[in-house]
Amino acid sequence: MKLLSSLSFAYCFLSLVSSQSTVTLSPPNGTVSVCQGKVETITCNVTYSPDQMLLWAYSGGPGGGAVNFGSGNTDPQQLPPFNFTLQCQNNVTLISTGVVNVSTLINGSTLECRNTLSIDDSSIRKHINFSVKHSVPISYLHVNAVSSDTLLIIWTGADCIQSYDVFINGANVNTTSGMSLLYNTGGAIGSIDVLVNSVDYYGSAVGNLSTQYQFNKYNFEVEAIISNNMSLVIIIKDKYINQQPAPLSCELTVTNLTQPSMDCLSKRLFVFTNVTEGDVYNYTVTITNVIGSTVKNGSIVLEQTCPPSAQSCCSAFPISHQSCSVSNTESSTPSPTMESCGSNCVLPWIVGVIVGTVVVSLLI
Repeated sequence: MKLLSSLSFAYCFLSLVSSQSTVTLSPPNGTVSVCQGKVETITCNVTYSPDQMLLWAYSGGPGGGAVNFGSGNTDPQQLPPFNFTLQCQNNVTLISTGVVNVSTLINGSTLECRNTLSIDDSSIRKHINFSVKHSVPISYLHVNAVSSDTLLIIWTGADCIQSYDVFINGANVNTTSGMSLLYNTGGAIGSIDVLVNSVDYYGSAVGNLSTQYQFNKYNFEVEAIISNNMSLVIIIKDKYINQQPAPLSCELTVTNLTQPSMDCLSKRLFVFTNVTEGDVYNYTVTITNVIGSTVKNGSIVLEQTCPPSAQSCCSAFPISHQSCSVSNTESSTPSPTMESCGSNCVLPWIVGVIVGTVVVSLLI
C-alpha cells in the first residue's frame, strides 16, 4: 500500500502539467480474469473532470449502485462487495482505488469509472468486466539433481494458487509462491519422496502431486562373452529402467586392444573382432553422475581352439582321453587313419602304455 500511495502521489503531481480530461483504469479497460479468494485492487485516475469528481458505478452483481469522490466527499465509501478510497485529490487530479475480495458473486459483473456525475457528451467512461477463475492445483512435478547434495524441484500447471507447500519424506521443508525450489539433501542419498501441495487464496489445500526420486550413484552390471570363438562382446546393462540422477559420462577400457578406451554414454553394446586366442582381456566400466562414480571390472580369456582336423581325429575317442594342441599348419590331404592324425591329436593313454613299457624294459 505504501508503494501504491507513492505512485498515486507521483501521478497526482505530474498530472498538473496536463490540461486534457482523461480516465485511466488499472487493470486496463476490458475483461479481466481474477482468482477466487484473491484480494484485487482496481485503480482509477481522473484528470480535469468537468464536474471536479470521480465516480464508480457497479452493475451485474449483488447490490449495485454508484459512489463518487470530489469536493467535500473524500471519506472511504462502500459499494458491496467493493471498498473505495480516495488516494489523491487536487485541482486537476482525482485518484481512487476499489478493493474487493474476489468471489463467484462478481463473475460477469461490471465496474465502471467515469469523470462526470451524469452521462453526457463530456463523459469519459472506462469499465472492467470480471471473469472469476477457480483454483487449479499443479499438474506436473519434476525432480532433478544439480549437484551431489542439491535437488531442483519444479512444478507447473497451476492456476489461481497462492502458495505451495513442499514436503520431503513427509516433512514440510518450504512454503513458496514460486514454481521451483532448490533443496539441499545434507549429503543424504537413496530414495527421496517429494510432494507439492497447492494452496488457494482462502488458505486451503486444493490438491497435490508427488513423486519419488532415486538419489543414488549409477547402478549397472557388465557381461563379457566370447562369440563363436572369433570376437569379444561386452554388454553394459542398467539395473533399473529409469536411473536417477542421469549419467554424465561413461568410459569402457579393455586391455590388449588397439583402442583401449571408448565412450559408452550412448552405446552399451561393444563387439571386438581384433582379438587373439589365448590372450586375457581385462575390462573396466566407469559411469559417473553428479553424486559420484560407479566402477565395474572383470576379465575374460579367449580360449585356444583345436583345428578342425584335430577335432575330427579326436572325436573317435572318449573325451577324457583326448588332448588337443594347436598347430599352425594342417595337412592338405587328411587321411582317415589314426596315424595321419598323430600330429594334431595325442592320445594320453597310448603315451602312458609306451612309457610304461620302456620303464619295465629298463628294470629287466
